[in-house]
Amino acid sequence: MSNTKSREFLLIWDSIMSNPNGDMLNENRPRQDEVTGQLEVSDVRVKRFAREEWINKGAKVLVQTVEEKGKIQTCQKRVETIQKSANIKDDDIEKYLTDNYIDVKLFGAVITKPKRDILGPLQVAWSKSVHEAQIKFMQGNAAYASSEGKSQASIWTKYISPYALFKTYAVYNNLVAKKQNINVEDKDIESFIEALIDGMKHYRSTSKNQMPRLLVEVIYNNSKLDGELDYIDIIKDVEDEELRNIDQVQIDLSKLSRYYDLKKDDIEKIVIYTHPSVKLLNIDDRFELKTI
Repeated sequence: MSNTKSREFLLIWDSIMSNPNGDMLNENRPRQDEVTGQLEVSDVRVKRFAREEWINKGAKVLVQTVEEKGKIQTCQKRVETIQKSANIKDDDIEKYLTDNYIDVKLFGAVITKPKRDILGPLQVAWSKSVHEAQIKFMQGNAAYASSEGKSQASIWTKYISPYALFKTYAVYNNLVAKKQNINVEDKDIESFIEALIDGMKHYRSTSKNQMPRLLVEVIYNNSKLDGELDYIDIIKDVEDEELRNIDQVQIDLSKLSRYYDLKKDDIEKIVIYTHPSVKLLNIDDRFELKTI
């Protein structure tokens, strides 16, 4: 049975000259709140950073693209393949997956056959940039022609944001783990933190260019969670759409100290993981500091 204590996370990260999360239904433009101009990133996108890192390190991950005879497996086929190879009965598949696949243990999974809805004890919320961000349309010449017989190279087009600074909230609820008999250990949470931070740094492509800047981890003596943990102020030196670099902001932790004072009987400790480029204000001596 899980004895790992409940905790909350607040991740500050940025995206530079890239598309942090394209909307396939809108020409793959970066997702954006039409009212505020803030960029948005889904929980699926953030969890994918961790999954990619786990896969690279050889951990078992259920949710990933697997090809079979030139075709991508469905969720049902993926589970069927796992069941067959490990000789697992339908009644035992849920426990087998939570015991052996780190992403199912923490994030949960929806399995179509046999029908199982595993509610993961570690949930990641949608992210929003802390400011209004620009979106630019980019165009250029590709190396190849669009088809045989063409005398000119094809044209590529894409949408990018010059810069966006995000907040991402996540929560691990020990009561959810216990209710579903999922045995989460401290090393599993440590694995998530490491995979999230390293995955963001390592997963780069022509559209993805991000960096984790600050991660706040609040570990509780009980399960009296805040449900938000938005006690970090971002102080900008420029207007929203002029923001281009982490050097243009300061991160103020004074509200987090006040939150600690209010809930000190419920909190075991607060750990701050910080990137060397971050300018921190009002660092509390009671916080445990680590470097990203």
